[in-house]
Amino acid sequence: PAPGLVPFQASGFASVSAPAVQYGDKCFVGVVADKYLKPQGLSAATLHDWTWPTKHSDAVANAILAWGKDNNATVFTHWFQPLGANNVRPGGTGQVHNDMMVFKKDGQPIWKFSGKELLRGETDGSSYPNGGMRATHTAGGYTVLDASSPIFMRGDVIYIPTIFMSWTGLATDEKIPLLRSCEALTREGKRLLKN
Repeated sequence: PAPGLVPFQASGFASVSAPAVQYGDKCFVGVVADKYLKPQGLSAATLHDWTWPTKHSDAVANAILAWGKDNNATVFTHWFQPLGANNVRPGGTGQVHNDMMVFKKDGQPIWKFSGKELLRGETDGSSYPNGGMRATHTAGGYTVLDASSPIFMRGDVIYIPTIFMSWTGLATDEKIPLLRSCEALTREGKRLLKN
C-alpha cells in the first residue's frame, strides 16, 4: 500500500485501505446515523422523511450530539449559500458557528444541543446579499434546516445545511429558489401524470 495507508481485511472483501473504509463516516446518513438514532427509537430511514424536523427534532439532535462527541466535535454551524455568493463572493458560503456546550456557574462545561438549535438559527443579515446597504435592525437573517441535504462533519465542526431567509420570509440564499423550483416541478409533474 501507499505510505500512510494501512491495509484492511474485511470478511468477504478484497483488501481495502483504511481511508476507503472510513469513507462516509463523517456524514450523518445510513449506518452512521442508524448507530446513533437507534438509542433514540429511530432509524436512518427517518431522515428520508422530510417531515422529521416537525416530529423528531429533539431525538435527532440527541443522536447528532452523541455522534459529535464520539468524533470530538464541539461546534455546530448552520451552513448556507447567500445570494451574493455567485457573483460577489464566488464559492462563498455563510456559516453561523455555535458551541455545543454551555458553562455552569462553577465554570464546568456541560453538553447542550437541542432540536430547536438544530432546526433554526439567527444571524445578522445586513451584509447579505447587497454588502450591508440595509439597516441592521431590518436585516435580521434566519437559518432553517434543509432536511433535503445531509448533515456532515469537518474537523471538530458539525455542518447543518440550512436555507437563509429574511425576517419577512424573502429568499436571501441560493437554495430557496432551487427548492421552490423542485417543489413546482414535482407538483406540476404529478398533475400532468394524473391527467
